Amino acid sequence: MADFAKRTDYPGSPDRGGGEEMLLRMNAGHAYLRNWAYPLLDWKPGMRILDVGCGGGAAIMQMLSLSEGSHIDGVDYAQTSVRTASETCARELGHRVTIRPGSVSALPFGDDTYDLVTAIETTYFWPNMKKALSELYRVLKKGGTAALINEGSDPALHTDWPNPDGTLTIYRPEELTGFLRDAGFRDITVHHGSADIILVTARK
Repeated sequence: MADFAKRTDYPGSPDRGGGEEMLLRMNAGHAYLRNWAYPLLDWKPGMRILDVGCGGGAAIMQMLSLSEGSHIDGVDYAQTSVRTASETCARELGHRVTIRPGSVSALPFGDDTYDLVTAIETTYFWPNMKKALSELYRVLKKGGTAALINEGSDPALHTDWPNPDGTLTIYRPEELTGFLRDAGFRDITVHHGSADIILVTARK
């Protein structure tokens, strides 16, 4: 987030000024996270995938190429994100992709729907982690995987990150593991990448 986010950005509130520009920068800037984490996930043809906090939509477009015949739903509480992601995914919108507004605390999807739920650089802004992870658990199929991908996992290393509205909380791997376990997940694994990046996977 740090190298391509401005000090005055509101990463947790894209509907504030400059949100679309910020999302487009993050589409590009988070590519290295996706390129590291995605090969660690188990891709199969025909998956149903949910991207929570879909932001600018680049993550969805990249996942389409990893699961032939997949269908991906993107959800974000910010209207600017919904609009930007829809533009990024325009060629697949209404075919293999749907984008809609919604909160991670009350996902607008049915039980036991998804093979994979991804959340990239968004757990920092979830207002109620317990409720959010219970929603991820609910919408996953039995045996499905939740994948949390974060650039920051040690708050002491990222005091320079933009947080003008005070909504950003960086969780350590052991905290995320505990939250997932409490939500009912099993087979929880923490993958460490370069610098401070992590991928936390867990199965329903």
